[in-house]
Amino acid sequence: MSATFAKSFKIPDPIPEKGIQQAAVLMRKGRLYRYNFSENFASTPHSSGSSIPKDWDEDDQIATEVANFEYEFSRYIGIPYVVAVNSCGSALFIALKALGIEHGDEVLTNAFTFTAVPSSIVHAGGKPVYVECSSNYVIDIEDFKLKVASHPEAKVFIVSHMRGHISDLDSIKEICEQSGIKLVEDCAHSLGAKWNDQPVGCHGQISCFSTQSYKLLNSGEGGLIATSDDTLAAYCILAAGSYEKLYKKHIARPFEDDLFEELKPHVPNFSLRMNNLTAAVLRPQLEFTDQKVTDNLQRYEQLARIINSVRNIHVPTSLPQVQRAPDSLQFNLLGLTEEQVNQFILETGKRGVTIQVFGKADNSRYYKNWQYSFEDLPSLEKTKAVLVSACDIRLPSSFNSDDLNLIGYIIKDVLYKILSENNPQDYPSGLSTFFETTEEVKEKYDTWADFYDKEHYDNGWTILLNHVAYTLVPYLQDGAEILDIGCGTGLLGRELISYGFQNLHGVDISQQSLNNLEKLNLYQGLHLEELGKTLSFDSDQFDLLISTGVFTRNQVPLESFEELSRILKPGGFFAVVLRIEDNDFYYKPIQTYCKMGDWKEVLKSKISVLQSCNHELVVVQKC
Repeated sequence: MSATFAKSFKIPDPIPEKGIQQAAVLMRKGRLYRYNFSENFASTPHSSGSSIPKDWDEDDQIATEVANFEYEFSRYIGIPYVVAVNSCGSALFIALKALGIEHGDEVLTNAFTFTAVPSSIVHAGGKPVYVECSSNYVIDIEDFKLKVASHPEAKVFIVSHMRGHISDLDSIKEICEQSGIKLVEDCAHSLGAKWNDQPVGCHGQISCFSTQSYKLLNSGEGGLIATSDDTLAAYCILAAGSYEKLYKKHIARPFEDDLFEELKPHVPNFSLRMNNLTAAVLRPQLEFTDQKVTDNLQRYEQLARIINSVRNIHVPTSLPQVQRAPDSLQFNLLGLTEEQVNQFILETGKRGVTIQVFGKADNSRYYKNWQYSFEDLPSLEKTKAVLVSACDIRLPSSFNSDDLNLIGYIIKDVLYKILSENNPQDYPSGLSTFFETTEEVKEKYDTWADFYDKEHYDNGWTILLNHVAYTLVPYLQDGAEILDIGCGTGLLGRELISYGFQNLHGVDISQQSLNNLEKLNLYQGLHLEELGKTLSFDSDQFDLLISTGVFTRNQVPLESFEELSRILKPGGFFAVVLRIEDNDFYYKPIQTYCKMGDWKEVLKSKISVLQSCNHELVVVQKC
């Protein structure tokens, strides 16, 4: 029975107990309106002091949740002025109005983003102009230059750090400055990320953040506007819903009352404020943000490492200036037909792994579905080529390391099966039923080395290798020293490394295979040696000996087991894949060692992936 995953991919982060308690107090008091306190803030508080004067009435203090959250958020991101609103879409809308966008004005933005971004442009009266994305999901700088040149009237560029993928901010900023274009950073997915050690969101005139449930901060819905510009900050405060003298109830603002009074008659009140209940559940989350970023990155890197062992998967890479803060993972399926992509999504879904493809007719992240924003479908062939096979998977904080191993295993198991479905023959180049001499074995594998990988992708052997590597995870500790017996071109090594095994050594009879493998730099050491003879390793050296596809067809003399037992540590494991059609030729000696008390069998399971024969995985432990 195929392994399945049972947890939901839509589990948001829980609210800290402090936030729950404060929300309850607010509801009992009814002080949900952000301006429902009588005092005003006279100046920005000292960075080391409390934002609320000690002589304030207790009920007034309770009603300052939004004001306090804005101030605390501004300190976290290092931007002095922050305005809290009801969504990131609203934040982008207000940012565009603050920068002067009027009806018909062109606004440049990513062709790969969420529909809320072009919607905010349309909401502000603007006309989106889409910039191509690269295979790494970031702005194509050359296309950005072309779009800037061909749209000289464009006033603003919203660079969307979609799914936390950070574009070349230095180049973007330089192009914008040279062209007189204002830069807005959509940081809905990038809170906690950095560019050259500076928080993302500090590179344009305005940045906008999200606190929707699937973001780093969770309030269900919510957004923030951040800027260092006094006039823009005053505009955004007024536009968000501050009227009369209510701007004085903001802490993270320019303390220039004349500026607000001058702007006030000219700024519409769009009434998009955040309420105190939302801010109350957000404030306690800020202190955990850095730890969340660290934990999220660990989850991302673990799953990316697992699936990166597949040649048909491309996980986008970041620019060297970027420190990411991902809460999801994206990858592209390479060399698959549309039918195979659909099959992959269907089969992983059946096994509990929820994946969506961006380039689908019902996906709100596919530009073709934003018909409200254009009269004629724009030509965005680069972006289309990326999105039609771009897979998206959430990584909730509730997922642990075992969960990620299982998710990665299922993704690879499904994909390897799809890749091998139409294979007419296990070994097109032929494979002897029974080798007569060692020289025969050497000659076969030397000749096979250059196309060994392709044949074993095609015939489904990678399904078995993935299964073996995943199965061995519970048996070994970090740093375990492993010997891959018959390492060949490293197909098994890639799978072992993908699940976190790093200390690999390889031994093989084929010099050509080792030559090819050495170029990949996967193993700590590679050795040309022949089983059945004394091996060049210390006694009790390895925690695991592993062999797949070697102990079969009389390739290995039976006396090899004595030498393998010598180099295996007491308590170490020997995992071997045996061909069932060999009628226990190699399993019987293993049983003998177990009966003598030298080894004990801990696992024996059947796995059939080839058309021509069946296999079983046997794991024994040295006593």
